[in-house]
Amino acid sequence: MVCENAKNNFPFWLVPEIEPMLSIQYVSGFVPNTLSYEAQMEKAKSEIVSQVSRIVRKAGLDYEGWRYVAKRVRSECSLRPAKKGRRLPRVLNADDFRLFYQTVDRADDVQHSLMLRLLFMTAVRVSELCGIQVVDIDLENHKIRINCGKGDKDRMVLFGKTFSTALRTHIAAHPNNRWLFQTRRNTKYTTRRVQQIVKHYAEAAGVKATPHTFRHQAITWLTRHSGMADAELQLITGHARRETLAIYQHVALDSDLEAKYQEAMKKSDL
Repeated sequence: MVCENAKNNFPFWLVPEIEPMLSIQYVSGFVPNTLSYEAQMEKAKSEIVSQVSRIVRKAGLDYEGWRYVAKRVRSECSLRPAKKGRRLPRVLNADDFRLFYQTVDRADDVQHSLMLRLLFMTAVRVSELCGIQVVDIDLENHKIRINCGKGDKDRMVLFGKTFSTALRTHIAAHPNNRWLFQTRRNTKYTTRRVQQIVKHYAEAAGVKATPHTFRHQAITWLTRHSGMADAELQLITGHARRETLAIYQHVALDSDLEAKYQEAMKKSDL
């Protein structure tokens, strides 16, 4: 069984090579039956990758040409990705959140304290945090420029006015720094190192947290307390789609809504 329409999207001289890859028999029949189904499929896919690579090189396709061919083949063969369920983000409760930062403060590492607080205040991704340069900081207007964020997009994020003094002092204490947070080797922190730092303090505090936890924490807090519209939150958080912010409305069920719910349930007499 071959996807006939897909063959028509290739030059005639490529059809003999592409046809086997559009065949169900090709995928399931060329590997020994002694292999498990999963192993057969992995072997089949590896062989397909090799053959497609040869075809792309032979046809001299550039990136855009390959994107066009791949898109047409997916369309002609009715290939659609499986829908992924949306999971609610996990955030710390108020006590654990407070305990985490108390643990950070007890370590008496000023740079770690600033870094992990800024992670929450700005709701930036860990890679974006690592990429912040001193020249990106606008202390007067309490803004930070994020360069080449997710999707290669720039944006501005905000931080609290009360945090300006701490940032100003940190920058003044390191006048030659290029990066806002810089290692002893004068390089920027890696995402892996920040992950290790968060893990260290989280374990010491007895809570579960990663750098991304504080992005979820910040957006949930702003959803609950700021009164910002979704479009405004989208601007400072860097979400590509406004619909993504809807999940935080579930996490940020406010006390008024909960009180109304409990009052209504009380009347059910169950």
